[in-house]
Amino acid sequence: MATTRPDFRSVEEVQRLFLRHAGILRGFILGLLPDHDRSEDVFQELFLTITRKAEDYRPGTNFLAWARAIARLKVLEQYRSTQAGPHLLDPDALDAVIASAEELDDSWADRRAALAQCLDQLAPRAREILELRYCEDCLPPPEIASRLSWTVNAVNVALSRARKFLQECTRRRMATKEP
Repeated sequence: MATTRPDFRSVEEVQRLFLRHAGILRGFILGLLPDHDRSEDVFQELFLTITRKAEDYRPGTNFLAWARAIARLKVLEQYRSTQAGPHLLDPDALDAVIASAEELDDSWADRRAALAQCLDQLAPRAREILELRYCEDCLPPPEIASRLSWTVNAVNVALSRARKFLQECTRRRMATKEP
């Protein structure tokens, strides 16, 4: 039986969407499969499966719903293959988790947009410290302090103030959007 290879553009598109939503998908899997190592295995298998099935995804449709459906199947495969560890939720409970996750996506879209606007309002140094702490390298405060020639306490205070600013700014922006 001949297998067809997915179109390069399809693969590229689903991989780009996967990377954009990787945090949400990783959290979704971890919520269904609380063992971190096993959930990470499922997350990686999800990426491979989504890449293989790239042509099945229809651009313009809900990528997260499609990816979650595949993730659900991968979690079920993981449970069936090991038969060890915590017992799986029954299918109806899994479907309820998936439905509530979709509702959260909708409610978090406005919050993410508000947070992005608030991040733009941060002082450059505060933004730099947040990026060092929470982006790519995820440096701990002692390493940030060393890199910036600050004290660890100064880094912790700066992080605390930046987080407080973002929390209050986001809350204000969300309050103005509600009817």
